[in-house]
Amino acid sequence: MKKIIVILLTVLSLNLYGETEKDNSNKKAFDVDGNKYIIRPLYGISTASDIGELLSFQKFEKDLNDSKIAGIQVERYVYKNPYDLPINITLQSSFIIHFNSYSGDEKDYYTNDDTYQINFGVKLYWTAFPWNDYVRTRLGVSEGLSYASNISNLERSNQYNENNSNYLNYIDLTLSFNAKDITKVSNLEDTYVGIGISHRSGIFGTINGVDGGSNNVTFFFETEL
Repeated sequence: MKKIIVILLTVLSLNLYGETEKDNSNKKAFDVDGNKYIIRPLYGISTASDIGELLSFQKFEKDLNDSKIAGIQVERYVYKNPYDLPINITLQSSFIIHFNSYSGDEKDYYTNDDTYQINFGVKLYWTAFPWNDYVRTRLGVSEGLSYASNISNLERSNQYNENNSNYLNYIDLTLSFNAKDITKVSNLEDTYVGIGISHRSGIFGTINGVDGGSNNVTFFFETEL
């Protein structure tokens, strides 16, 4: 039943990206030029390192249970280069599966059942890099909310207290590079490849008293439609 509920919520979330009309204008609420959507399949490796260690390249420590994730993210552009700034803004939703496994003695605490996660947020892209004449690059940061069908083993092992919650804060960090610029294949103009961090946490106990969370290093390609 949990799987069905999560899948239904994910499908319903796509309604956020439907085009709507402003009450007092003939312009569309999401009036952007060119491609309007980003579709991003992803695969990830769970890590025991915290987000600060990953961002500073200090340490990458794999999850002891060698957990993995896979998922898909859907985004819709809200603004492209507002006020001629090198930024883009999107609305984002995603569906992620955590492949849990545990063979130790604490089976009453850890689980072998997969965790299903949905996320909603707003994402900001920075697109101004000095090497863009050679390889177009974009750095993305999203902030939002996350719901998980159950608490993943990675999240349990990374908690600093006994509290946990299905509902937590969600941050998605991505760095991607244009595939056409890399491969010189013209059909890949609207495709990017990259690496990211999928982060879920209670913001040091702010949300439901959860101190700790989970970090997954992700690899993906993204295409625009």
